[in-house]
Amino acid sequence: MPRQREPDLLPMQQPPLHGWPTIEKQRNCEHCHRKRKRDRILLVALVVFLLYLFGNIIFLNVRTANLAPRTSSSSSLDGSSSASPAASTSSALSADAQQCISQYALNAPTDPQGYPCSTCYPVLSLVPANTSGGSSQDAQTIADAVQFCGLRSVFEGANDQGQTALSNGGWVKDARFCAWSGVRCDGFGRVSSLQLSFPSVPANIPNEIGGLTGLTTLQVVGDTNVPGGSLPPSFTQLTALTNLDLESTGVTTFDANLFSSLKKLTTLTLVKNSKMGTELPTSLFGINLQNLVINGQTLGSDTLSNIASSSSLRGNLKLLDLSSTSLSSPIPSTISSLASLVELHLDNNALTNPLPAAFPPSLQTLTLANNTQLTGALAPGAAFCALAGLQTCDARGTGLSAQGACGACRFA
Repeated sequence: MPRQREPDLLPMQQPPLHGWPTIEKQRNCEHCHRKRKRDRILLVALVVFLLYLFGNIIFLNVRTANLAPRTSSSSSLDGSSSASPAASTSSALSADAQQCISQYALNAPTDPQGYPCSTCYPVLSLVPANTSGGSSQDAQTIADAVQFCGLRSVFEGANDQGQTALSNGGWVKDARFCAWSGVRCDGFGRVSSLQLSFPSVPANIPNEIGGLTGLTTLQVVGDTNVPGGSLPPSFTQLTALTNLDLESTGVTTFDANLFSSLKKLTTLTLVKNSKMGTELPTSLFGINLQNLVINGQTLGSDTLSNIASSSSLRGNLKLLDLSSTSLSSPIPSTISSLASLVELHLDNNALTNPLPAAFPPSLQTLTLANNTQLTGALAPGAAFCALAGLQTCDARGTGLSAQGACGACRFA
């Protein structure tokens, strides 16, 4: 029987084996992973930045739309429109004003010295109160910017020593001027009081001080030379001023009409201002002044007569102090017409005889000390000896004496 042939056996083929990735390849993959992660972070940051820019663009567009001129109109039956009276009586903010407002709001808080007061103060100080093209916030920003520039001009007008002293008091380090030394504000953010003492004073009172329209008290104490020059024309804009105090300055003669605009002034103090001249402005005698103090500077011989002849001062003046002013005339008989006068100080002058027959009946304090040319013996009930309400009376250093009782008066 024939032998059967065995079938041919094919060798088994082993499956292909894939090698493990090398360590270098693993490292490259990790690097790719970190790169992708970093790219995602950068992409997120870019999206956030673009959203921020887009939001600012929207804000500026909305602001521009709000600042655009608005006119209230009502449509009539025939389709025409008519502007409201309010819109016709007010004006819109100019482009320059809008830019100055934005710059102050955005830049002044962090860069107060970089704010362009030289260009923005003239623009904003002329914006009328009834401007229609702006919000109440814009109105407050305008007021703040004008006051800020007014005060910064004081800082810029001081010398190096003065600027150092002002800087130590917080001046121009930020835009929060109500916190600066010597500055006080009322509840509406208006500067109400400004007190400057050497060396923290400017060389001249700047014209921008007229922007402090809410100012009620101004006190400046210099070193006899600074501040110097004349008061700026804008000083008449300080119509809310009630108390003006200038001491040891080099300020020169006041304009004759200065006090015509300062009708609310109740107290005027002028001490040792040697360059101010001897004559008081005629406009001073037309306001309802209550306290007038002038010391250490020469006055004209007719000063007392001019004061006593003023119808405005007769019923309002309570304190009159003209000590050390080189007065060399008799006390006028019209002095008794100052019906509200409580204190009269005329010491250290060169007053002469005769004394007036009567003094203001309301007088409680009288000082005539060191007027060596006043002489004579006063009879009981004569001149100031007749004042029942007199509590303080000093006639020492004069040639006066009393023949009898003279109330509280002291003589040599």
